[in-house]
Amino acid sequence: MKYSIYAFFALFLLPGCVQEAPKKESSQPESVVPAEVTWLDLEDALKQQRHRPKPIFIDLYTDWCRWCKVMDQKTFADPKVAGYLQENFYPVKFNAEKAPPIDINGKEFKLVSTGRKSLHSLAYALMKGDISYPSYVILDERQQAISRFKGFRDAQDFMVELETALQ
Repeated sequence: MKYSIYAFFALFLLPGCVQEAPKKESSQPESVVPAEVTWLDLEDALKQQRHRPKPIFIDLYTDWCRWCKVMDQKTFADPKVAGYLQENFYPVKFNAEKAPPIDINGKEFKLVSTGRKSLHSLAYALMKGDISYPSYVILDERQQAISRFKGFRDAQDFMVELETALQ
């Protein structure tokens, strides 16, 4: 009987006596870093760039490209990369084999048949004919390429490329 009273006390009364420690309020706001990149199409990026100038980052990819998918799953999913792209660039995904025609500075770019596949003439022009996937181009406010690079990069190496392009 004596043990029953102790058990009752321990199970039902004691937990109500314990108070949760008050949470400390931080005097500095937490910075919000996007968990993923919010991709734009190129036309939207160009419109936004006219109102608020900053470089455009273009990811040239294809549906069949394995390393393009790895970039999406690993590098672009990294919070540091996503935050840096969102803050410093207008990020664009551009399918180099399926994108619709686009007019840039009075010049039309469109899909061109290359035999079994098609290639968008904009991807060809941006990479100066040296096409492989994934490829990346950074355009300044006048739509001039300031950086081109290719291939898979882990988050750390990718950040170096982005930071170097802005110097």
